[in-house]
Amino acid sequence: MQITVVITTHDRPELLREAIASVEAQRFDEWDVIVVDDGSRPAVTLSPLQGGRIRLLRNEAAQGPSEARNMGMRTATGETIFFLDDDDLLGADALARINAAFQGDASLNCLFVNVESFGSEAEGTRHNQMRAVTRVLATMGERLEDAEDVLRLHSDLLFAALLERIPMAFQRVAIKRAQLQKVGLYRGQGFEDLEWYYRVALRCTCGLLVAPCYRVRCEGQSYFSRPEEKQRLIDTIIHIRKGLLSLDEVAATPLLKRLTTASLANAHFNKAYYAYQNHQAFPWRNFFDSTVSGLYWHHFSLAGKALKNRIRQAITRQH
Repeated sequence: MQITVVITTHDRPELLREAIASVEAQRFDEWDVIVVDDGSRPAVTLSPLQGGRIRLLRNEAAQGPSEARNMGMRTATGETIFFLDDDDLLGADALARINAAFQGDASLNCLFVNVESFGSEAEGTRHNQMRAVTRVLATMGERLEDAEDVLRLHSDLLFAALLERIPMAFQRVAIKRAQLQKVGLYRGQGFEDLEWYYRVALRCTCGLLVAPCYRVRCEGQSYFSRPEEKQRLIDTIIHIRKGLLSLDEVAATPLLKRLTTASLANAHFNKAYYAYQNHQAFPWRNFFDSTVSGLYWHHFSLAGKALKNRIRQAITRQH
């Protein structure tokens, strides 16, 4: 089975060389690479020795990772497409394990690949990701310990579990190229690319490759250290949840529609709570939208705190 590895890159030539080298070192020979240079300055160049198996595409002006991945997907010719970020690496057996998983179960058309972290901040990331994966699987009644190689995942249960969180392992995807017509391409920019994984969950027969063979670099590049990115992520989650309600699979399934509506309400509440916690203008519209699935004690608690703040600010202005 031929596997096309799509690597999108922007202004990280040294890291890109490491990512490509990790593909070249695979204990599996049926691969090719598409590098999508998304407006790097200077432009990416490849060694003449890499010709043939490694193709280079370029956007003269940066379009963002989602559109760069779409360009790679449109150009890929392998039976399976796998995505590698330019700052990450593949374990030496990664492609061999992906190939074995698909060969071992012809009904699979998508495979999520478990991750391991490396770098100066690897330990904390490793713990957080393992906990997140464990919680997602527990929501579906599954455990990593119960699978030797590949854990088969039920589509609706997976979608519902990912509404709470999408761990890194569920953002590292090997997908059959023939399935892309049904799933579609990435949409939007930045965090909006997370929406694609929900369509994958709904429209593919999925499995999780248990062995952590995708290596995630952890060197302080996470958005969690930047408050403005947290705010943008919260807003994007609300936007994505609204869009999910219009998917045919969700609209036609009362349980998925109810779960998505509840998840959207929770996202609205998180926006209101974040604003309160960071002394921003309180978004009452988001707060009221968060009550669509019911009023709970945390609504009364947050509303009370927000009103106290408003009264305190009014008194301060009078003096």
